[in-house]
Amino acid sequence: MGVSLTLILVLTFSLVIGWRWHFKVTGERQAYLAALAKAEALRKQQTMPDNAAIVTASGTQQPENPSMLVSDARPLRFDANASVVPEPSLVEALPTVNASSVLAEAMQVIEKYTGTPRWQDRLMYVHDQGRVRKLMEDFYEIQHGVDPIMGALMSQSRYRINSTEIVLLAYRSARMEGKLEVALRKNDAGRLVLDWESFVGYSEKSFAELMKNRSTKPTLLRALVKIDDYYNFEFDNSNEFLSLKLNAPDGEESLHAFCKRDGVLGRWIVDDLGDNPAKSLVKGYTLWVSYPPEAKSNSCLNLDQLAAGRWLIVPPK
Repeated sequence: MGVSLTLILVLTFSLVIGWRWHFKVTGERQAYLAALAKAEALRKQQTMPDNAAIVTASGTQQPENPSMLVSDARPLRFDANASVVPEPSLVEALPTVNASSVLAEAMQVIEKYTGTPRWQDRLMYVHDQGRVRKLMEDFYEIQHGVDPIMGALMSQSRYRINSTEIVLLAYRSARMEGKLEVALRKNDAGRLVLDWESFVGYSEKSFAELMKNRSTKPTLLRALVKIDDYYNFEFDNSNEFLSLKLNAPDGEESLHAFCKRDGVLGRWIVDDLGDNPAKSLVKGYTLWVSYPPEAKSNSCLNLDQLAAGRWLIVPPK
């Protein structure tokens, strides 16, 4: 009788533990599927971007490399006399065959970075840490930003942009484009480190702060951009202006930026994204924006310059 009672207790305990484990795994899976479902809903609302699938769009744009980060860029310092569009970069795809040690090093850096709780301690894993330290302090302490959530690894690739070699890892993500791209590049010691600015989509000000202050001084933003059909306030003339919808990297905020439709900047963007709002490509741009004096709305502002056609900034040719 004693043995039978003990056996019953052991079986009961095992069943309780088993069911708890089952519900925990099921709950985590449901949360992950919910995040993917949210991303899918956003993609349907915002138009499927070029880095999730090939999108047919009118205009003269050529098929793009399916990456948010492989960029045309110039140094990130606003110059009112500079060209309003970036100079093209030389982008070369590098083989991943016989590059297992490089890819393994990249994965190890990401694991160490994500496994380090304090942003101050993550500095050792980021590129250009002397300059980026102030940006990280601003992002985490002032803007109260958080790192994007990384899902399963989707792909690994390598590029050379001008003379800069990049390792690019793509993960599943709840971002509107459906994936998160993580770029790594070598530091002065020859070790791979994370390009933090493109990883979080760093902007000089959060979208919320920018809308609150309506600064007339050009501000650097990283945003997911598409052609839009919204025209209002100072920008109500669709024949004069080109309308762009700017979505924050986390998808929580959005703005509308405008430039002259027939200007150099407007023509460049139409060639890149298409000219039809319903079929516009969605790309990650690095932009300089500012509010007009006495702005009538906190959601409509000027697009002054395009610092980069992507989020990753590398030295010019």
